[in-house]
Amino acid sequence: MGDPSRTEEVDACNEAGRICLEREDRQGAFEEFSRALDLLGEDPDPKRKALLLNNLGRVQVALDRRDEALATFQEAARLFEQIGDRTALGWQLGNVGSVYRDKEEHEAALESYKRALSVFEEQDHTIGIADQYSNIGYIHAMKRERGVALEFFRKAKGLYESQGEETKAGLAEKNIRILSSRGNG
Repeated sequence: MGDPSRTEEVDACNEAGRICLEREDRQGAFEEFSRALDLLGEDPDPKRKALLLNNLGRVQVALDRRDEALATFQEAARLFEQIGDRTALGWQLGNVGSVYRDKEEHEAALESYKRALSVFEEQDHTIGIADQYSNIGYIHAMKRERGVALEFFRKAKGLYESQGEETKAGLAEKNIRILSSRGNG
């Protein structure tokens, strides 16, 4: 992006969007992030655009605009893959999976979470791996596949504990307890 004033304006819209989110003004955040993307013009910096798309996608999820959020996160993932940012790609694939999860499209969610897991395993990104184990476990729990769900939650818990992520380990433990209390099945 060659025009410094446009760069400043995009950054100002992005910051205004973040402030709106802090104030729980989701519609205002949506408008600011959308405006920032519009200002990028025809030849945007792919990383800047991908980061803005991530912000917009999160707001779309909060506004219950799942189909829009799905397309937004998929575009961000494509851009992160294009620029070779594998870790950011993994997070976006996880976001895509979560939108599919919210849409109760379990197989699509699993596919996206498994792709994210693969990316995080390539990067040896322990928290990313643990998060995807937890996400995959959750989908299996939704599908009433208790044994598989427990396996993934246990793997997630172990990784979280190894990284000192007590809160996330506690959530995984809670899921394990809930599933274990349901008996065999």
